[in-house]
Amino acid sequence: MSNGSQTASELSVRVDGLDEHAKGTQPFGPFERMLAFRYIRAKREHGGLALISVVSTVGVTLAVFALITIMSIMNGFRLELLSKVVGFEPHVYVNAVEMPTADADDLGRRISELDGVVNVAPVIEEMVLADSGGRKEGVSVKGLRPHDLEAIDLIVSHISEGDLSQFGVEGTRSDTIVIGEGLARSMGAVVGSRIKLLSPNGPSTVMGQVPRSKVYTVTAIYNVGNEKYDRYTVIMPMAHARLFFSKGDSYQYLGVRIEDPDQAENLVRSLREKGITNRYARDWKSLNAQLVGALVVERNVMRLIMMIVVMITALNIITGVLMLVKNKARDIAILRTIGATRGGVVRIFLMSGSILGGVGVGVGLILGVMFVLNIAPIQHGVEFVCGCEIFPKSVYQLNAIPAKLQWSEVAIVTGWAFLMTVLTTLIPSMWASRLDPVEALRNQ
Repeated sequence: MSNGSQTASELSVRVDGLDEHAKGTQPFGPFERMLAFRYIRAKREHGGLALISVVSTVGVTLAVFALITIMSIMNGFRLELLSKVVGFEPHVYVNAVEMPTADADDLGRRISELDGVVNVAPVIEEMVLADSGGRKEGVSVKGLRPHDLEAIDLIVSHISEGDLSQFGVEGTRSDTIVIGEGLARSMGAVVGSRIKLLSPNGPSTVMGQVPRSKVYTVTAIYNVGNEKYDRYTVIMPMAHARLFFSKGDSYQYLGVRIEDPDQAENLVRSLREKGITNRYARDWKSLNAQLVGALVVERNVMRLIMMIVVMITALNIITGVLMLVKNKARDIAILRTIGATRGGVVRIFLMSGSILGGVGVGVGLILGVMFVLNIAPIQHGVEFVCGCEIFPKSVYQLNAIPAKLQWSEVAIVTGWAFLMTVLTTLIPSMWASRLDPVEALRNQ
């Protein structure tokens, strides 16, 4: 007797006397679940799963693993990039042009009393030309009070040379500045070097407006890992910035920092609704709309591409379940003969395919989550084994590949992958339900 006949005979004995049960079995009930798991566990020589089914499951596993890993790494880089912006720049900008110092300070005090506000710092910002040893760079100068600069943790924690103890200590006579490492490298400057700053907005004379220049001493150098801030930004004491840029008794804007930068839009709305100020105010997202928008588009496109990959991988399960249906044609004929409905046959093979997909999705989920949570040790281990640096710290200013696991995205990935496996299993399951019992037995 052939292996297929043995399996059919065993099934006949197993369901002998259960024909009434098969006729009235509940959808996805014990009888259907028993058969689905029996087909999954059957050896290949007994008409069980073909090798292609195992390969399909492995493919789903790798697709889910890759999607979770790639999306987490992209989230990590996105958060690292945005953290530089929200760590260096204010989260809300409130216009203070031509506002007397007393009024601006009072406005800053009222804003600082709002919930979630960490610091309110007046700022003067202008473009100048920096010159050192014949090397010239166009840079942005930010005038800040010393204690406001010390409140910016991103800069304080990334001082690579010098310190901030001498910054602005002499008030209006202070000629100290703080620059980024990129500008220092471009200018060939170190702590103690002198850099000339040239501003086009100098005093007005009968000959017109005369450019103003002054030489400043570098007192500290920072490196925050962003080209815009490391190479094109110079920080100057507020008292001297007022003199150098002829701002008189006013600031340019108030920079507001809050606990949760994502709530910056709500703070701008609150300033207007509560009548704290009717001056022009903008949040950091609107000022960096191109950057934020590009990151969102990039993430959505990558998510779409990877989901298409998961869908293509899940399509391979169709072949595996089709082979299972072909191998179990005699069993299907016997089930239909003893009273199993077409819907019951669909559910049996639907569960078989879903189990394959579920195993692939589950294993891929575990591997993806474990890889992301331990990506730094894995990276360092690979670098130790191969003796090379796969993620240069000097280039990215990061100790390891950044990865941020977002459980909402993990749920979307796993849900999508499992849904695709279920939908693709429906096709061979419907085909199995349409097999003619007489023809199936005759061909066997």
